[in-house]
Amino acid sequence: MKLGRLVLSCALFVGVASAQDVMQKSMSIMEQGMTQIQQGFLNNNLKLIKSGAKLVKDGNKLFSEKEVILQYLPKEKKHMVNVAENAAKRIDLDVNVLELNLDDKAYINAANAYSDMLNACARCHSIVRSW
Repeated sequence: MKLGRLVLSCALFVGVASAQDVMQKSMSIMEQGMTQIQQGFLNNNLKLIKSGAKLVKDGNKLFSEKEVILQYLPKEKKHMVNVAENAAKRIDLDVNVLELNLDDKAYINAANAYSDMLNACARCHSIVRSW
């Protein structure tokens, strides 16, 4: 019986640690991407904006599934999983809008998509983290 509890505890710990790793990796990649996009806009560097958008996409894919988000959220915040999931969907849409506008040379619209991505990040963080 004790062995069973030990195995279950280890499995739970590994699951939580794995979720933390995914979340931390996702947030780190997206932060790098958002920084590159901002630098690209400030320096008129389309290549930097596009590479930042790719990073945001990649990081967002890691932490956009409801099951992964649920593993990360504290018990008292699990009911907010839809907020985080919707933010991930909004970010995914905004990255696509940003890229399409860059291709059309509609740079103000691309910058507005970046701004909306930033707002989605801040909204999720403010609600889920109780800012």
